[in-house]
Amino acid sequence: MPETRPRALVVDHAVAVASGLDAHPIARVVPPPARRSGRLAADRVIDVLEDAGPNALVMARPPWSDAATAPLPAMAIVMGMEVLWLPPALGPAGWACALIAAWARTTPPDDLLRRAQVAVGLAGMSPAALPVREWGPDGTPVPAMTPDSIARWCDCAWCPCGWCGQGGMDGAPCPACGQRPVP
Repeated sequence: MPETRPRALVVDHAVAVASGLDAHPIARVVPPPARRSGRLAADRVIDVLEDAGPNALVMARPPWSDAATAPLPAMAIVMGMEVLWLPPALGPAGWACALIAAWARTTPPDDLLRRAQVAVGLAGMSPAALPVREWGPDGTPVPAMTPDSIARWCDCAWCPCGWCGQGGMDGAPCPACGQRPVP
């Protein structure tokens, strides 16, 4: 596979810690919210987004799952960056981010986005129909498959979203626009 420049990944501090990306060279981590306000400072978010560059993939949980991190996706959208909506729960969001980071070094940016969209859908669904293993400190149940196997499956499972033109996994919410299910 040809060598591609890895796409920078931007995540908030809690997701970075949950996924193990807090010290990963490809990740740009937004510092935790300030103690006094309990919210991310907009200027700190902008600094991280500018450092990541215009082609960065911003991965964020919905604002209603952690209101303190709401400035991250809001600023990314205003700056015209690609935002991938993660599952609201920290464990599945962390697993999806870890998986996406594993693929980021060797996957072209467009292919990475399609795989990431399906991985987010997979992370947010019940793994009841798949063999599972525990992942992370909270024992999040995830598919018992290697990242390469999941990548191949994601390449086959991606379908376009009829609402926004992006896409994801059939039956899961679109990670770009949130419509459920991807039609």
